[in-house]
Amino acid sequence: MTSSSSSSTELKRLLGIDGSVEMTEDDLTQCMGVFKRFSSNDRIPVSKLKEAFDALQLYVNEVYFEEIVDAHLKRDVQSMEFYDFASLVCSKKAKKRRSTHAVLFSIFGFLDKDQDGFIGAQELKETMDMLGEIGTDEKVNKMIGQLDRGGTGKVSYEDFVIMLRRSIEEPL
Repeated sequence: MTSSSSSSTELKRLLGIDGSVEMTEDDLTQCMGVFKRFSSNDRIPVSKLKEAFDALQLYVNEVYFEEIVDAHLKRDVQSMEFYDFASLVCSKKAKKRRSTHAVLFSIFGFLDKDQDGFIGAQELKETMDMLGEIGTDEKVNKMIGQLDRGGTGKVSYEDFVIMLRRSIEEPL
């Protein structure tokens, strides 16, 4: 277990969160900060959930919050403890990750014409041509060489995701 993972486990233990809530230490710290900002008496009013989610940059539609608030009010629950708030945040973060993964996997599947789990040189060249970019063999091979971490001469899904993350983190 890494020190980051063990400190996250320790933080979860101190906050009373069991292992079923998958959050990084940064997620937990950010979640706790927002919880403290919107809570009183160690409970966050359900009426403040939308503001809290916005503060966490987890944008959710109004219907979702209406359903959560209604469900709590029907049980005469006006507020929630940190564990319940963190679980709700975690569930939204997990859905967001699954949604992002589904989109990326669809794009990768479109590029992987022969569906072998890799984007090869010919597939990349065809995609570039379709997008109006000249895909010379030299250019395509250079791109694959930069992306292919496994030395297979093809781009795996993992390579593809890493490339997209880098392009987001280091814009042109």
